[in-house]
Amino acid sequence: MHDDPQRWRLRQLRAAARSAGLEGAFLVHLPTIRYLTRFSGSNAALLVLPHSIHFFTDDRYAEQVKTELAPLPRLHIHITRNFVEQAAELCQQARMSTLGIEADAVTVALHSQLAKQMRGIKLKPLPSLDQLRMKKFPDEIAAIRRAAQIASRVYTEVLAEIRPGMREREVAAELSYRARRMGSEGDAFEIIVVAGEHGAFVHGRASERRLRKGDVVTVDFGCRINGFHSDMTRTFVLGRPSEDVRRAWETITAAHRRALEVLHAGASAAAVDRAARQVIEEAGYGEYFRHSLGHGLGIEVHEPPALSFRNQNGIVPSRCVVTIEPGIYIPGRFGMRLEDDVYVGDDGIEILTTAPRALTVV
Repeated sequence: MHDDPQRWRLRQLRAAARSAGLEGAFLVHLPTIRYLTRFSGSNAALLVLPHSIHFFTDDRYAEQVKTELAPLPRLHIHITRNFVEQAAELCQQARMSTLGIEADAVTVALHSQLAKQMRGIKLKPLPSLDQLRMKKFPDEIAAIRRAAQIASRVYTEVLAEIRPGMREREVAAELSYRARRMGSEGDAFEIIVVAGEHGAFVHGRASERRLRKGDVVTVDFGCRINGFHSDMTRTFVLGRPSEDVRRAWETITAAHRRALEVLHAGASAAAVDRAARQVIEEAGYGEYFRHSLGHGLGIEVHEPPALSFRNQNGIVPSRCVVTIEPGIYIPGRFGMRLEDDVYVGDDGIEILTTAPRALTVV
């Protein structure tokens, strides 16, 4: 990967299409389009032919594309609201017989429209585009690192102001506001702040529940820089933690540490998950770890590779960013999670999240 991200990814896409016997690719998944072109708008399509690229968007973005799109070779911009019709005309002019489409992104309605317009052209699934998105370039890694640093600083500042009686939503609002002030483009996702029994809701959202003395509180949020996201989780306790809480937290930190020990470029994604999961199971909390260990991170918050026991054939590639986030969730009592963003380089890993990992007592 010696040239710019967009040209490298374009070459990979064309090579994948050729190997699958496809003469071109029609893309509609906006995160993939952004990885290929830098376009950050909400409406676009991309037709990649062997010797040209055709970008489609509507008139709302006519000015934005002039400065935002990457300078790709033989790039043609089409300002239109009839993406499919114009793409079909170009494919017909090129006398194509096969066209690759994103099976996971094309809706039934869009497929019907494509089949109607692309007369005589066979629509076939594109090979996996995971490699286009997993490998990150230096500027992209720097953006995620900066987003992780902002989130870490925000959490530390807000933690100092936490008091019993605050609502979960108040904490979430404060995190969001301070992150924007520090340079974040916006929340990576709807912020999770769950206290006490709410902590057992793995992906619960901040509510009107007030924080009470004795609560274990989990905070999960992220920031965005240049379109790239961070994602971190920390847990704190209002007052002295019980022995059960301390034991669960020690288990989580041990699982987190073990995952980092086995994480490296070329590692089995399932094996990294298994290493952490085994620690939790051996401590007697196996039934309370209810999600995968982690996921890839980039323009989307959840990207490949999935660090999951289900991803038996997955390999962690070099130059990707993943989350490591073991958790324990005991219904009716409490939940806790520890999540860091980790860059997996050719020669080792770098933890991008800088907030303290201790179970803080407020």
